[in-house]
Amino acid sequence: MLSTLMSSATPQSQPEDARTFVRVVQFMINKAAGGSIKELDGLCNIAQHWNPEQLVILLPIFYYHLDPTRIPDVVTSKDVRCIMLARYSLKGVLVTLDCVNSPKELTQAQQTISDHLISNWHRCHPWINFFYHHFFASRSPARLPGLLVTRFEALKLVVNMLMRMGLIGDSRTPHSLINTPSLHPIISQLWCMAITSKDNDFLAEADKVMGSQEQGAFQEHMSYVVQTCLDVSRPPFTNTLVDVAGGIRNLASIAFGYIRNIRSLCRKVRSGQSTNDIPQCDTDVGIPRFQLMLINCFGNCAVLLIITSQQNCALRYAYIERNLVALVLYTLRDLCQLSLRLQDDDFAKHVKKAFEEALAYIGSLVVAGPVDDVVAIVCQALRARFLPTVLQAHALIPGTGEEERMNALLISVFRSYLAFDKVLRIAGSEIEAGAESLDAVAQCNTDLLHSWNLYRNKVRRYLDLRNQIPATSIFFDRQCAAVHNSDEWHPQWDLFQCAECTVARYCSRQCQNTDWDQCHRIACKYLKAAVGPTASRYIRQSLFLLAKVEEAEIEFNQEFISQLWVTARVEHPEFQDRLVLEIDHVPHGPKDKFKFNPVSNYFHIFPEASERPWQVASEWRQSAGLHSFGLPPVVRMHEDDEIRDKPNLLFSPSTALRMAFKGHGLDTQVNDDASSIYHTGDSEPHQSS
Repeated sequence: MLSTLMSSATPQSQPEDARTFVRVVQFMINKAAGGSIKELDGLCNIAQHWNPEQLVILLPIFYYHLDPTRIPDVVTSKDVRCIMLARYSLKGVLVTLDCVNSPKELTQAQQTISDHLISNWHRCHPWINFFYHHFFASRSPARLPGLLVTRFEALKLVVNMLMRMGLIGDSRTPHSLINTPSLHPIISQLWCMAITSKDNDFLAEADKVMGSQEQGAFQEHMSYVVQTCLDVSRPPFTNTLVDVAGGIRNLASIAFGYIRNIRSLCRKVRSGQSTNDIPQCDTDVGIPRFQLMLINCFGNCAVLLIITSQQNCALRYAYIERNLVALVLYTLRDLCQLSLRLQDDDFAKHVKKAFEEALAYIGSLVVAGPVDDVVAIVCQALRARFLPTVLQAHALIPGTGEEERMNALLISVFRSYLAFDKVLRIAGSEIEAGAESLDAVAQCNTDLLHSWNLYRNKVRRYLDLRNQIPATSIFFDRQCAAVHNSDEWHPQWDLFQCAECTVARYCSRQCQNTDWDQCHRIACKYLKAAVGPTASRYIRQSLFLLAKVEEAEIEFNQEFISQLWVTARVEHPEFQDRLVLEIDHVPHGPKDKFKFNPVSNYFHIFPEASERPWQVASEWRQSAGLHSFGLPPVVRMHEDDEIRDKPNLLFSPSTALRMAFKGHGLDTQVNDDASSIYHTGDSEPHQSS
């Protein structure tokens, strides 16, 4: 049996040499089994040139000396032989695993090698822990005669074994090697060390240990291991990662620094600066190895952001505070430009994968979470030129139709937030900066072009409406709501707001009492209903824009609403004039934009949960000479997946603001300088002296 397996590894023209080789190997196996360190090391060196079928015969001897019961608590001279045998045993295991590159397509011999590791993993991972803690992490590792294990040799042994964890074992079964909780702290510590270490000598030596001379090879290896852990064991590993990093804020800072470093290196490559003195094209497919490493690290980090933000809400908020959305987009744009510069199809495929993972992270944030967080994310993305990046990336890296439809959907999601004043201002600046160039780029795909046209047209239409609002109304949160002080500017911190509605602001208790007696006593609960149950500050700041959009939608679609009103009265004869128009500003066509429902569907908007507040508001509109179909309308706000099932419905912002502010300015059509200044965000209105 042994001679048959050895035949292909020996000189075929010399049968005597072949028989001698077989006898030598059998002798080495026997000696290694008896505890010979030299012969075990020799088997490891010989095995590097064997094929999987030949390696199978060495599996028993490589696992024989990995007995976890022989791991010492304190290393003494008596333990040297045991430790060295374990070291070369793990080296031999790694040699056998080098032939298992694709776990999805295994030969019978490769499957045998994989099964051996799975069945003997309980013997391997305690020794991995031992070598890491006693020879790499320890400040005073044992120094004994014959104990030939250096710090970086231990690092190489540990990292290479961790890399194989992701390749061996089915991640969907309990046999997955990555589900080893005792190794999670080691993985987390090595990942943090690879990213945060300022010791260039250590990092350079660690890169060499990984078998590569490129800067960042150690980071690439550990980012892959971390991504694999997150794919399989999400909540436990996320908690371990946070603990090792020193808290949520520290982990967010590490991720921020990681991506920033990738972007910095990418910009060096784009500008032609050499990152090292080695050749840049040294992969089998001709892709520059260093650039490929940047792509892999970025994609792995994007996956880390997605999974950890899904598992830990506090981490999600920390990422938003660190402005990681903008940094991800800036880095993604640089990588796309690098792909254009290299003009390599294989490299473009890697960039495309990283592109999808980065957009998946942004998409996961946008479609879930409180409205204030989502608006902050959308603003970060727009400032980082999200739309030009998406459109230009598709021109540089063509994708499948399904992927382009998903990105078109993401643009549509961004369009649904244009009713927020802050989002509209930033989007308007982007449109003004490069609408023509983006129009040309969007021609590459029908779905993208359709989404882009809807987005661009909606931005321009909403900007026209916004520019009709006087500055005194736009900046209502910087004015005292009392009528006699409506033309006086105040810093926001000098005003205090009504605790109930959180909209009206006052400069003194006297002004608040005056306004309460004049109109706020009635308007307060309607302003609160207009802000909605989430009491979002972005909705509060956008009330006048929402009011203008509400009135414009009704005016522009008045004929359709009239027909819908007649139909609704026939469908609900018991309600007749007690119907409420629901306005959804997101859909494009009027059929999906408007619908009438009985007022009972909207009782929950007011604390009374009755029809009385609606009747009072309707009577006030009639006394003010305002025409409406039935009762005052409601505006539907899309915030996240949960809200879509139970949407955030706002009481008519137009009605609430008209009731609360006599100088509301909603009937005025102006385009004053203050509105234009506020649109660009370059300055603020001057305070009165």
